[in-house]
Amino acid sequence: MTHLTLHLLVSLLSLSVLIFLLFFLPPPPPPTTTLTLHRHFPSNPLPPPPKLAYFISGTHGDSPRLLRLLRALYHPNNQYLLHLDRRATPQERVELSASVGSVAVFAAAENVNVVGNADAVNLDGSTPIASLLRGAAILLRYCSDWDWFVNLEASDYPLISQDDLLHILSFVPRDFNFIEHTSNIGWNEYHRIIQIVVDPGLYLASKRGIFVGTKRRVLPRQFRFFTGSPQVILSRKLVKFSILGWDNFPRTLLLFFANIKSSHRGYFQTLACNAREFSNTVMNSNLRYMAWDNPPGKEPRNPRVSDLKKMLGSGAAFAGNFAPNDHEVLDLIDSVVLHRRQGMISPGGWCVGRRDRGRDPCQHWGDINILRPGHAAERFEKLLLRVMANSTLRSNQCR
Repeated sequence: MTHLTLHLLVSLLSLSVLIFLLFFLPPPPPPTTTLTLHRHFPSNPLPPPPKLAYFISGTHGDSPRLLRLLRALYHPNNQYLLHLDRRATPQERVELSASVGSVAVFAAAENVNVVGNADAVNLDGSTPIASLLRGAAILLRYCSDWDWFVNLEASDYPLISQDDLLHILSFVPRDFNFIEHTSNIGWNEYHRIIQIVVDPGLYLASKRGIFVGTKRRVLPRQFRFFTGSPQVILSRKLVKFSILGWDNFPRTLLLFFANIKSSHRGYFQTLACNAREFSNTVMNSNLRYMAWDNPPGKEPRNPRVSDLKKMLGSGAAFAGNFAPNDHEVLDLIDSVVLHRRQGMISPGGWCVGRRDRGRDPCQHWGDINILRPGHAAERFEKLLLRVMANSTLRSNQCR
């Protein structure tokens, strides 16, 4: 009995000690865990490249030049619309469309189109601006996510690759507009504005010159008139404003310019500089190089091989007014700047095919957002910095 009592006391004492340990001693530390931080590194820290919408126009006999210009300008991210005016024959348009369709890259990307129902274009009248607005509207219909609209002619040619151009434009605000302009209207421009003309190409299928009225009109007072180069680089927002016109100013202005000689030399300048929403987005340059005589004449001259160093040194993206049969200077640009072989597309970062044995590296694609800019991009960047430095950024820049 005594032994049993002693055993019971020992058990109770052990239970009391266990209860004390459970309730009064601090809890054990939690098990050690390893925390792993997963940092997110973007695959490409650079801004996404912009998309350009090119409207490239020509006339009778310009199909080979349009195709060469298209190959020099091509990038799968862009949109291209080719237009041969009514001076070209229907057969020329059919052959141009067939030539575009025969290029495997163009067919695969589905970003090159040819205008079938051509417009009349008389540089002395208002048909050029009508054709330009129609081209912009078609490009908006085909693809609405491009960033800038660029109009070129068959006599134009790039001075930098698309990789160079898109890389530098990646850092430019998408609402900027590159429009060469001035409000300093000289005597010749003054007479061009007050003269009333009618362009029959707007309503007649036959080819006729403009009609000049005997009356004159006064300069407009509701808006300030600007003039400049017909070659422009416009933001998508300004293009939509000119076509949709969420206020009535674009339509009012278009009616005024319908009876002005060479209306394409002032419409977009006057529109952008008088619209409060866009006047602080205008850069006074169209990023082009034009060759002039000394002293300069009324129109720029054709660039020559001797101008190549000056052309490239300007940093311009494009040059204009090349003679139709002057292949020598274009061949030099292809060789020195674009690294493009005859009949092939200018290679870019998206081209991953082999280059040996005369093969076209752009027959095989990689990532179309990869850009490999060269030294020409540095020259183009310097030009853009000069253009922006000459303007008061984000203030009313039209003068």
